[in-house]
Amino acid sequence: MEGQRKKFVLGLVFIVLLALVAIKGMSGSMAAYQNSYETVKSQPGRVFQVPGVVDKSVAEQVDRQAGSFQFTMRDVETRAQSMVVRSKRIKPGNFDTATQVVCIGRYKDGVFEADNILVKCPSKEQEKLKAAGG
Repeated sequence: MEGQRKKFVLGLVFIVLLALVAIKGMSGSMAAYQNSYETVKSQPGRVFQVPGVVDKSVAEQVDRQAGSFQFTMRDVETRAQSMVVRSKRIKPGNFDTATQVVCIGRYKDGVFEADNILVKCPSKEQEKLKAAGG
């Protein structure tokens, strides 16, 4: 009886520890939504979701050899904040006609390293306006 109790307690402790490790791992990969580019820049390495508009006045840089592209985005509300974004993924097909983008990644060495770029299409925005009666 004593041996079974020790096994049960050890098993329970193991399950609790495993759950704590899983929770800690998940919290580190969760992306906080952030509009302030200064906040993003002040916390390098932390994962953020950052909305913006592509700054068409700054030329994109495509490095086919490295398989990356880089662009500058500005904040959605005031357009006063800007941030350089680099992605190791291919440029989204509808990127050039996007009204907004949301970049998911982390700020590192003066550049926002985007793991993913979500694109808002103008056609979807127009459909929403029509549905709303605008």
